[in-house]
Amino acid sequence: MNAYGLMQLLPSTGRAMARRDGEKHFTTNDLLDPTENLRLGTMDLKLSIDKYNGQVEYALAAYNAGDKPVRDWIAINDYKDIPEWVESIPYTETREYVQGIMRNREMYRAIYAGK
Repeated sequence: MNAYGLMQLLPSTGRAMARRDGEKHFTTNDLLDPTENLRLGTMDLKLSIDKYNGQVEYALAAYNAGDKPVRDWIAINDYKDIPEWVESIPYTETREYVQGIMRNREMYRAIYAGK
């Protein structure tokens, strides 16, 4: 989908994050630099987490599918908790993306507990 680098950023997102950070000479090729890609991608993800009031599952879904579908899915409000909301995500790729990251987060927490 024309996304670049480790964080799979669209050029428009990279440009917006670079501009937000005061960069004036951003190019799409900057997204091929792993350090720059991670910096801009984590900035974008942090903004999304903040936008969804710390609800990581919403932010991850938006990172994968975009804000509009996520806002629509939230508006349906036909779920009792966040795990049920994640299960109800109609895009298979996005649902599996969110589930995979949340599962891996728990695995890393268990591995690094107390360290």
